[in-house]
Amino acid sequence: MADGFIALPVDSSGKKLRTSDRGAAGHDQYVVPTDLRSVSYKGRVATFRTPGRAGTVGQKIFSIHNATGSTVLVDLHKVTVDLAVTAAKAVTVLPPLIRLWKVTVLPSSGTALTKVADDSALTSSASVTVLQDAQADGSSSATALAATLPAGTIATQEYAARLITAAGFEPMDRAEFLGGEGEVITLRALEGVVVFIDYVLATQNPITDQWAVTARWDEYTVA
Repeated sequence: MADGFIALPVDSSGKKLRTSDRGAAGHDQYVVPTDLRSVSYKGRVATFRTPGRAGTVGQKIFSIHNATGSTVLVDLHKVTVDLAVTAAKAVTVLPPLIRLWKVTVLPSSGTALTKVADDSALTSSASVTVLQDAQADGSSSATALAATLPAGTIATQEYAARLITAAGFEPMDRAEFLGGEGEVITLRALEGVVVFIDYVLATQNPITDQWAVTARWDEYTVA
């Protein structure tokens, strides 16, 4: 959609400007913001409680992907990651690093997530797929969520919480990504985002730990 302008006639006929009438003091011009996007869907998802997988190569726990040939764009507005820790870790052992990784290759395996529409009258595009690494609360997917992570495409990251000792109170520790004004990742056709739990020691992500992810996005076209 191209920008343009409208010439206003000097005799006040024809096109008009919007103003707020302040009476004798005059008029204040105001602008009505417009969204150049034609939004076809606004939705969100929440994963099952996802067990850690131990091992030494990290774990993909969530993905959203816009397929090749897709006719919509996707704005990913918010991703949150929460962790319930079940085992104390020594101060010298780093917690896992939560990374939002931008990808191109379609992720595979795992378990499909059910999309929740903000407006039930809108329908999500079949080109937009959302996967998790659990088949039920507390039960890992039969085949782990898999994704190709290109070098140099980490969008943002944050260390997960940890227990230094198993005594005391574990505060709420949800990590929030892309939650600020204007913070979005736009996914064009054949682009996606994967939440990757990055670690190299099995004790950093034991199978008794539980992860939970939520995400929110818009699907739209631009004229």
